Amino acid sequence: MKILYSWLNEEYFDSKLPSAEIVADALMFNSFEIESIEKVGNDTVIDADVLPNRAHDSLSHRGIAKELSVILGIPFSEKVIEPNYSSVDSNLKVEVRQKDVCDRYMGRVLKNIEVKESPDWMKNRLEALGQRPINALVDATNYVLLDIGQPTHVFDLDKLHSEKIIIRDASDGETVKTLDGNKVELQNDNLVVADSESVLAIAGVKGGKKAEVTKETKNIVLESAHFDPVSVRKTSRKIGIMTDSSKRFENNPTPELAIEAMEYLTRLIVKLCGTQDTIVEHSVEWHQEKEHKESISVETEYINKLLGTSISESEVADIFNRFGWDYKKTGDEFEVNVPPERLDLENGADLVEEIGRVYGYKNIPLQELPEIEASYVNKEFYYISSIKRVLVNAGFSEVYTQSFQAKGKLKMANPVAQDRPYLREKIDPSEIFEKNFRNKDLLGLEEVKIFEIGNIFSKDAVEKLVLSIRSEKELDNNLLKNFNISVSGKEAHIELKGIIEKLPEVSSFKGLELAGTDAVQYGPFSQYPFVVRDIAVWLPESVEPSELVDTIKDNAGNLLIREPRLVDEYKKDGRISYAYRLVFQSPDKTLTDEEVLENMKNVEAAISRKNWEVR
Repeated sequence: MKILYSWLNEEYFDSKLPSAEIVADALMFNSFEIESIEKVGNDTVIDADVLPNRAHDSLSHRGIAKELSVILGIPFSEKVIEPNYSSVDSNLKVEVRQKDVCDRYMGRVLKNIEVKESPDWMKNRLEALGQRPINALVDATNYVLLDIGQPTHVFDLDKLHSEKIIIRDASDGETVKTLDGNKVELQNDNLVVADSESVLAIAGVKGGKKAEVTKETKNIVLESAHFDPVSVRKTSRKIGIMTDSSKRFENNPTPELAIEAMEYLTRLIVKLCGTQDTIVEHSVEWHQEKEHKESISVETEYINKLLGTSISESEVADIFNRFGWDYKKTGDEFEVNVPPERLDLENGADLVEEIGRVYGYKNIPLQELPEIEASYVNKEFYYISSIKRVLVNAGFSEVYTQSFQAKGKLKMANPVAQDRPYLREKIDPSEIFEKNFRNKDLLGLEEVKIFEIGNIFSKDAVEKLVLSIRSEKELDNNLLKNFNISVSGKEAHIELKGIIEKLPEVSSFKGLELAGTDAVQYGPFSQYPFVVRDIAVWLPESVEPSELVDTIKDNAGNLLIREPRLVDEYKKDGRISYAYRLVFQSPDKTLTDEEVLENMKNVEAAISRKNWEVR
C-alpha cells in the first residue's frame, strides 16, 4: 500500500506529523513492514506491506492514519462527510439475485452533470501514487478508494437498457468487453453487475465498456457495494484480472464502509462536476445484515500473563482510548465493543496482541524460560525416523508421491483437486523410479534406490502406514533386520504400524540427533537436455586417478555440470585404464553435438600433453 505523506498530514491530523522517516519507523516496528520510502517532488511516498490479517481495514490512507494515531499518540481527526447537495426521489431499482455473495448494494442517480478535468490537488495526489488521471468522475472513484479503502464505480445512465441494476451470476460463455478493451468470456460462477439486457461490470473486479463514462456523459449511476471476498478472488483469478478494487474486496472491508463511500463519492462529484441543474437522487440500497462480533472481554491478569508484563489497568485503558474503542470496565475485566472495521478481532488474545504492539515489544522485559520437562517420545515417529536414517545411509533417496489420485475406488466428498478426487490404495513409486533411472547420470547416481513412507487408504477409509522400497538391484535381506523387517527382490511394500507396535518402547530420541554435514549449495536446475560422454585413459600405475579427474575438470569447460564419475577400471601391462562418465548441460539452450565435441577435444588435448593415452 503506497501512502502519500502529505495526504496523511493534511487530511487526518490537526497537529503536524513527525518526519516521513519517523512515521515509517513507527509503522515498521508496530504495524507493517516498510518496503520503501521515496521522495516524489516535495512529498514522500511510503510503501507499506499490509498483510492479509489487517488488509480489510488498513489498505487506505485513513487506515494508516488511524494506526499512526495510536502508535504515536497523536489525536486522529475524523473526517466528517457533510452533504453539499439535497436529494430527490429515485426511479432506480436494484435487484440482487445472488444474495450469498452480495450483502450490500447501493446505487444513486445523478443527472445533469458536466464531466471536467480533475483539479490539480487531486491529480497531483493520484500521480504521486502511480495513478493516471482520466477525468473527474473516474478520478473521484480512485480517490475514494485510496482515501478510505472502499471501491466504487460510475456508470453512464443513458447507456443502460433500463433504470434497473441486477446483481447476478453470469451465464456460461457470456462475454463482456472491459474498460481496457479486452473481451472476457465468463462462467456461471462469475458474479456480474448488469442491466436487463447485458453485463455492465464484473462485480468487484472491473467495469465494462458498455456503460463507460466519457466527456459527453451527462447522467450517471454511482455504485457502492460489498461483494463476497471469496467470490471476487475466484473470479479475479479465473479471468486473470487483478485490480485495486478486487484486492480490496478480496480482503473483505466492512459492509458499513459502502454507505460512507457513497456519500463521499457523491459529495466529490457534485463538487467537481456539478452544475446549477444537477439533480441528486436518493440512494437505493439492498442490504442484508451480516453477523458481527459485538464485544470481546479480556482481563488485565490474562494480558500480563500472556505478554510477560506488568501493565497496569490504566495503561490498558489508555491504549483502548487511543484506538478509540468503546469499552466497559468491571473489576479487572475490560469488555471492548469491537468496531465493525476490525474483522480480525475475535477473542481476548487478539486484544492482547493489539495491546502488546502498542505498548511496544521493546518494553517487554526479558525473562528466563522455565526448565522444560522431558518431552513425550512418540514411538511411531522415532522408528519411522530410524528406518529413514538406515535407508538413507544405505544410499536410498526418500520420495513423496501424491495421496490424491485421478482414478480409484475411494472418492472424497470434497476433493482438494478436481482432477484427483480419489485417495490412493497403494504407494506406486514406479513413475518416479523411471524418471530417476533415465536421469541417473545427471543426478550423479550409480544406482537408483528410492523409498517412501506414507499412508494408503482402504475401501472403508482406514489409513495404513506403508513403507515402499524400490531398487535397481536385489534388496539386501538384512537391510532392516534391526526392525524385524525382511525385504527381498527389487521392490517391497511393508505395513509398518503392526511392526512398530511390537518393537521395544523408547524413552528418548537418542540416536536421531542431526549429524554434522558439509555446507550444501542449492542452485537453479536447467530445463534443457543433458549429454553424456565417456572417456577412457591409460595411466601409468604411478599416477593417481585424481590427477586425471582434475585434468578433465580443468579442460571440459563450464558446461560440465557433474564431477566425473568412474565407471570402469582395467589393469594391464603396468598401466591402468580409467573410464570416466562426463555429463554436459546448458542452463539456457539445447546443446549441439559440435559444442560437446569441442569440449571433449579440449580434454583429449590436455591428456595428450601429459603423455597419457586416450583409449
